[in-house]
Amino acid sequence: MEIFDLGIAWDCEYDNEFVEGLNNYALKEGLKPYLLHAYNFYATLKDITEGNISFRLFLDRTSKDDPVFSGLPDFLKRKAIVFINHPNNAKKSTDKFKTHFKFRSHDIPVPKTVLLRPEEDKKTLELKIKFVSKPFILKPADGSSGEGVVLDAQSLDDILRLKEQFGNTAYLVQEKITPINLENKPAWFRVFYCLGKINPCWWNPLARIYDILTIKEIYRFGLYDIWWLTKMIHTVSGLDFFSVEMAMRSNEKFIVVDYVNDQPDMRKKSKFNGGLPDEIIDKIIGNIIAFVKQKQEKAKK
Repeated sequence: MEIFDLGIAWDCEYDNEFVEGLNNYALKEGLKPYLLHAYNFYATLKDITEGNISFRLFLDRTSKDDPVFSGLPDFLKRKAIVFINHPNNAKKSTDKFKTHFKFRSHDIPVPKTVLLRPEEDKKTLELKIKFVSKPFILKPADGSSGEGVVLDAQSLDDILRLKEQFGNTAYLVQEKITPINLENKPAWFRVFYCLGKINPCWWNPLARIYDILTIKEIYRFGLYDIWWLTKMIHTVSGLDFFSVEMAMRSNEKFIVVDYVNDQPDMRKKSKFNGGLPDEIIDKIIGNIIAFVKQKQEKAKK
């Protein structure tokens, strides 16, 4: 059997450069990477089934909605392959309402939130949304994409319009958070956790632009809570690689505004307007490959 140090599956063109970066860095470090895409999908499954190949670690970047790749995590799980982000934890993280209550039970600050179930009548929905001040944010309760999110919902009519557009599914009604300004920047951050390393960024949710948050800025503005919050989220979610959004409100306390994304966007800012600073992606690639190399060295002993 041929053992590859890192298997990577992806199905989105926006991941091409990230996957290429991982592959090239792995080769440079003397590791054996394996790329799994649509062109070799069935041949790879055959080789795994017949015991011809296996992986020390596997990174799954495929869409949960892709009919070809959707069964891949469960298939690999049955082969006792070790994942960066175990499929069970990744699946649980997409349920935003359960994640909300998990965070609350571990004293992770979250906005006021209610769940609207598809079978509930108008009167029940109206009573529920009174718990959250207006305007509020409306988002599907399951999934990690931004599709179906309404940032300035005002009434039950907005909910009914969204149901009409996206069908009968569960929705979250969430308190809208207004961050303070820090030197003319909204105190809104997206933090990337990767195998023990934390990389925080400024994130402007309206302009949808990233900037690096420096250590000097963290000390100057007193943003230390970013570290313990991110570590706590790692512990609660069980995820090895994720992004999370958090903001600082007028009382100078952090609040986690958009839970966890187990497949954070890895587009580079040098290529895409809404991409991450190149240095952050390069660090994440380095973190992953360093972790894989440790696993390889342990296996050799």
